[in-house]
Amino acid sequence: MSLIAANRISYTINNKKLFHNLSFTIDAGSALHIKGGNGSGKSTLLRILLGITTPSKGKIELLKPNTKITYLGHKNAIKNYLTPIENLKLIFHQSNLESALDWFQRLGLSRVQDEISANLSFGQQKKLALIRVLAAPADLIVLDEPFVGLDDSSRNLLNKYLQESISTGSSLALTSHIRPEIISKELMLENFSND
Repeated sequence: MSLIAANRISYTINNKKLFHNLSFTIDAGSALHIKGGNGSGKSTLLRILLGITTPSKGKIELLKPNTKITYLGHKNAIKNYLTPIENLKLIFHQSNLESALDWFQRLGLSRVQDEISANLSFGQQKKLALIRVLAAPADLIVLDEPFVGLDDSSRNLLNKYLQESISTGSSLALTSHIRPEIISKELMLENFSND
């Protein structure tokens, strides 16, 4: 069963074509790896899939009603003036907070739980941001360069989580310069912006 269908989508910004005439589906239990050089429109394509950005042409169809989606973009979307625990309490309802705190522990963040998030390393901030995905099961997981800044242990944990999610029917769309082991199909964006 397909969750999302992209029908002949194109995107142009400031008279520069990022991509043109793309058609693909994201099926339940599959992983789509969006590849391309810097500036080829990978992040933009993810935002179009999510309905955050409108394509210049074509359309995205959500084929399964009430699809639950989790997303982590380039920016970590954490409040730098809060502690990691305060960030988690802000994001998660009480019912999901226990799972979030479990991931917090598993990712080795307990020793920085009382620090202001602005003082955390880039890798620690990335781990904290990833918890919003790890602790909230979804039909579709959308990730923009999720492995950047992660140590080997955290990268392995994320890979394992994604593998398990796909094996139980969740879908994945991600950009990554590091090819994960779980990819079903790849979509290569040409780098029109360098023409």
